[in-house]
Amino acid sequence: MAALHEVRHPGNGVSSGVRIHELERYITAPRWADKEKAQIIALTTERWVLEVYRTVIETLQGIAWMLLAFFAVALLAYVVVRLSELKRAAATPA
Repeated sequence: MAALHEVRHPGNGVSSGVRIHELERYITAPRWADKEKAQIIALTTERWVLEVYRTVIETLQGIAWMLLAFFAVALLAYVVVRLSELKRAAATPA
């Protein structure tokens, strides 16, 4: 399980906008660095603003992608229903 955690893409999180792996840098020292030289990154006001900005941008991107997927599926469903109505209207004598 630990090996799986190490190879995951850093952009993967709980959902869009949640940057768990990036925020871990402020909590724990990197595992690959020497124990003596490893340092935790200071979470300053500038870094807070940057992390909140990145989170908002990634959340909005996730929402945009989900809306795009929803409307693509809705358009496909509309086309299928419309084609079936046209076939049904052509099959019934008027």
